[in-house]
Amino acid sequence: MEIYFNDIVDAILPNLLAFFTAWIYSSQPFRDITLPLLRCLVYSVIYIYTFCISNQINSIEEDKINKPYRALPTGYVTLPGTRKRLLFYNVVYLLVGGLYDILWWSLAWQIVTYLLNFRGWSHHWFTKNVLGMTLGTIILLNAQFNIATESVHLSISTIAYIFIISLWAGVALPIQDMRDQEGDREMGRKTLPLVYGDHQARKILFINFALVCPIIFLLLLLTQLPFIIIITSGIPVAILVISIATHWLIAFRILRFKTPREDNLTYHIYVILFCISIPIICVL
Repeated sequence: MEIYFNDIVDAILPNLLAFFTAWIYSSQPFRDITLPLLRCLVYSVIYIYTFCISNQINSIEEDKINKPYRALPTGYVTLPGTRKRLLFYNVVYLLVGGLYDILWWSLAWQIVTYLLNFRGWSHHWFTKNVLGMTLGTIILLNAQFNIATESVHLSISTIAYIFIISLWAGVALPIQDMRDQEGDREMGRKTLPLVYGDHQARKILFINFALVCPIIFLLLLLTQLPFIIIITSGIPVAILVISIATHWLIAFRILRFKTPREDNLTYHIYVILFCISIPIICVL
């Protein structure tokens, strides 16, 4: 089973950014980064690989429509062989988690993966995105912060930052379901556009990105700085203005550009905003 470019952008890159953010935030010297960075890379690859295998087992019919190049639809690999690899790599993932002293976070990700891919969470927009992706992001960030900082305990403000940025991601991520409506309909999923219709879903997402997500992003900044500093100091003001402008750009594109290709681009504008936002904690 392959890891594709989208997987690197959507999962491995945030893992790396979380690791470097934690490393810089904890003021550790870069001369000592080699071994922890290697641990980060090993964990990140297994983290996304185990998810990709289970996801592809659960979405063969959908992939025949949306991603026919994948290994299972093309017949490059067999379903029984893929299930054996899933078991093997999940065992490896737990062993790696235990070795890096993040066993409980690894186990938590396996539970979320199981719920998403085998217990129907991925079939409804709320459990897939708002619940599943929020929990998944909390796990991702905590795991990488623990790999980078090892025995250093996270402060309350850092824990709050991780929780709020994860909630922000979960609330925003129903946007990803705008691009794959045909395959989701084939799978009988209840994504936002299939539950409310494409037109109404775009209105909901417009309000979400124009108003709700900027407010959550402001709460993210408030975990690190008082409100008066955020609206009066140069760097915090710039961060807030750029984030609001990007949210509004996404909101505009949701209503204006409606093809799967354009929806995919709109979604990845948010992914870029999310990735850029992870290390903001080091700037504030």
